[in-house]
Amino acid sequence: MTQTRRQASLETNLCRKGLWSSGPVQLELPLDGLDLLGLVRASGRLKVSPDLEVLAWLTDRWRRERHTDGWVGFSLYELTNDLYGRRPSGPDGRVLREALRRLLFVVVDLHGYDAQTGELRPDVVSQGGRLIDWLVSEQDDLGPDATPEQIGALRGSTFRALIPEWMRGQIAAGHVTYLDWSTLRRLDGLAKRLWVYLEAEQFRPLKNGAGSTWLKLGDRTYTTLGMNYAHERQARAALKRACVSVIEADGRYERLSVERRPGGWAIVAHRLSDAERARVRAAIRASLTV
Repeated sequence: MTQTRRQASLETNLCRKGLWSSGPVQLELPLDGLDLLGLVRASGRLKVSPDLEVLAWLTDRWRRERHTDGWVGFSLYELTNDLYGRRPSGPDGRVLREALRRLLFVVVDLHGYDAQTGELRPDVVSQGGRLIDWLVSEQDDLGPDATPEQIGALRGSTFRALIPEWMRGQIAAGHVTYLDWSTLRRLDGLAKRLWVYLEAEQFRPLKNGAGSTWLKLGDRTYTTLGMNYAHERQARAALKRACVSVIEADGRYERLSVERRPGGWAIVAHRLSDAERARVRAAIRASLTV
């Protein structure tokens, strides 16, 4: 019986960087801009679904297995089952292979990271970073009489991926954000991107057991969230819809809204801690048994 996945994980800065497009975009175009962490540069664009999900899936498998050589094995069946809850179809395989290729070939600049020493330094940038270093596909066994046409048509369904050394080092050092798998799968598009970003945020404690944070709306926030709208009003409307979706998918959020603040607009978030949420649930259960 296949065990239901409960968690994924991603290197924390990748949760925060503006690498993930949440809407329609030309994926081949290079990315060069400013996000909430600073400069963001990449040779191409990545998608929230399924690229981010696939990387979080692979990252969590490596994190649990911790093979010292950085390799992690998987199959399209496992990926499809966890992402879509079904056996892989032809379209599923094509979509996931395309995601794997983007993760393999898109090159990113790692600002604040020294690739030689592994140190976090704000005054350096390491160019040429990858999210997957190598991808090995096991070809199906066609036998000794297979024709060149048959061999050439194979795309493989069983893989091994090499998680980059810089990413493994960050995760081993604790720079990792854990993502509830069921919540990740319930969300889509901008709502998914916003939720992943918030999961990596440090919330300021409030008196009622919740925490708060806020994001000022502007070009850097829009880049971080992978947004591309012609007008501010359209962007705010999309974010309002995304906030509603996040609240519906994740019961920890007491408040998540787009609000006017002095000097502009902001996303305001109040979220219960896991411990406080468990306490509230226990109190509700106890009241029902009285």
